[in-house]
Amino acid sequence: MSLHILFIGTPDFSVPTLQLLISEFNDAQLSVISMPDKVRGRGKTPSPSPVKSLAMANELVVYTPSRKSDLTQQINDLAPDLIIVVAYGMIIEKQITDHFFCVNIHSSLLPKYRGASPIHTALLNGDQLTGITLIKMNEGMDEGDILYQVELPIVPMDNLGSLTEKLSRLGASAMIDFIKDCFLTNKITLTPQNKDLASYTKKIDKADLLVDSGHDPVLLHNKIRAYSPKPGVYVMHQNKRIKLIASEIIDDQLQLLKVQPEGKPIMSYHDFLLGCPEGINL
Repeated sequence: MSLHILFIGTPDFSVPTLQLLISEFNDAQLSVISMPDKVRGRGKTPSPSPVKSLAMANELVVYTPSRKSDLTQQINDLAPDLIIVVAYGMIIEKQITDHFFCVNIHSSLLPKYRGASPIHTALLNGDQLTGITLIKMNEGMDEGDILYQVELPIVPMDNLGSLTEKLSRLGASAMIDFIKDCFLTNKITLTPQNKDLASYTKKIDKADLLVDSGHDPVLLHNKIRAYSPKPGVYVMHQNKRIKLIASEIIDDQLQLLKVQPEGKPIMSYHDFLLGCPEGINL
């Protein structure tokens, strides 16, 4: 009997893992669950999630339950051998994580940075190292036993966009390695997390994005990196919002490299100064 993998995910971050599952396990039965279609951008027509779009393009069966009870029922009906969860958007109930082997990809070196914003937080703190952790899910928030862990250096020019992309691809390759080297060979090692070393991240608040004057240059530089290119931290300048997209530290001073004036595309700070010689006071 062939392996039945159920992939559960929604945003762009989840896509590389599903892509690799499709290419590496084409002899397996692969089912997909994603969040329901929703209106995105300026259009009024609901559109599928990135995961659902990829699944449909590969003629995979996709389920989009809207309630936890429906999700639980769907998983029980499918009865997969392995469940992979990557940035789904709905809580997987305890009866599922207790009954099935559920693996989650988390974007930090757990137990550090549990919660909603591990990538943002690593950049905010000026960390030089992050990574991917695969855990066997339980009912707790990122508290499951560690199955597999891979480190990734954070380079000075990394921002939220670049680091998210790197981690999404690292998570995908780590998952394939885990399935081949551990799950299929029955060589699974469960390492409990040290709860005394656990730290938690919070959901991003819109208030976090406004930059006032008087920030420490290094802290402000890290904040710019942590929210760039989207949603972007901003300053109010002449009653308009100016997003700060990229910066660097030179001689302990913050130098802006790229900004995005309200209603305009991203531009170099040099070009911005041509139309606004007084610059931005930070």
